[in-house]
Amino acid sequence: MDSKTETLHPVLQELFSRIDEQIPVERRDAVAAFATAYTRRLSGEDLAEATPDHLFGLVRSTFEFVDGRGLHPSAVRVFDPDPSADGYQVIGTIIECNVDDTPFLVDSVTEELVARSLSVRRLLHPVIGTVRDEAGRIERVLSGRAASHRESVMHVEVDRRLNEDSRADLERRLRTILRDVRLVVRDFEPMLARLRHMTDLARAAAVRYSPREVGETVDFLDWLAQLNFVLLGYREYELVDLPHGRAIRTVPSSGLGILSDTARSAFAEATPLDALDPAIRARIEDGDLLVFSKTNAYSTVHRRARMDYIGVRRVNGEGEIVGEARLIGLFTSKAYMEPAAKTPLLQYQLEQILASDDLIHGSLYF
Repeated sequence: MDSKTETLHPVLQELFSRIDEQIPVERRDAVAAFATAYTRRLSGEDLAEATPDHLFGLVRSTFEFVDGRGLHPSAVRVFDPDPSADGYQVIGTIIECNVDDTPFLVDSVTEELVARSLSVRRLLHPVIGTVRDEAGRIERVLSGRAASHRESVMHVEVDRRLNEDSRADLERRLRTILRDVRLVVRDFEPMLARLRHMTDLARAAAVRYSPREVGETVDFLDWLAQLNFVLLGYREYELVDLPHGRAIRTVPSSGLGILSDTARSAFAEATPLDALDPAIRARIEDGDLLVFSKTNAYSTVHRRARMDYIGVRRVNGEGEIVGEARLIGLFTSKAYMEPAAKTPLLQYQLEQILASDDLIHGSLYF
């Protein structure tokens, strides 16, 4: 035991001693580095309550879980630890997630737990640097700050034990949430570019809409891009002429973020306008340049709230509406806290959006 180890809390000294004694030599350095990151934020009270058996079982079990992610984009497990298999036991159910480190992870996961009326007893969230081999096994664990590749490890204990069905349902839901977080982060820059493209569409719509309406729409879209909107998804729609009349369809490959999969759109195939509710058809074929509403769907990313939908009409050279560019997301706390509109008219328009609980009939048609 070196002098650095001797300065540790006694339960941590025992933890590292057990790692030296019980972990195979080829894995020992990686497990020890993982244990250092994993226990760094344990309080004196936490350590006073922990036994060496518990802490060693917890570290080894979690390391094996993270190591087992391999080449998969994420790993999730919701389980009740078994002392014989996991080496430790706790009061409530454990939720563990391992993904590449990105924004929105902890808040997205904890929002789901809150929605299920689950209280968090303990949350550990080390961000570690890793070097994995070709099969995805961990070779080295590094300081997160010094690493070129960082991973998030979330270990959450909730206040009670869940039954088997609830554990399975929560695990499925968390896999969806982590996938959506990954899509949103992956497509942030492309969505920001498409937001700027929406301003170009608004300017091109001057053949149909007044200079004032075009100017207000452009100002509003520029304001969104100034950290006032969390970009979650983007998709485009077009109106096409078929032998039996006009139809609407999703523009192939236009989807980004949580709207990436255009095959899941209600308009993935051309849908005749005659088949739609008259109110929906009227909204598609006519109306203001800027379209806004709240969806019935709740966000899986960042904050559990009904998402905001911002649309801009696509207008051709003859002034006809030929489609729409659609963005969904959430107004940021900055948007709510600051009366940050560029003009009084823009502020009025923003207040309409933030205060509105009305739904455009059919606004769930993504």
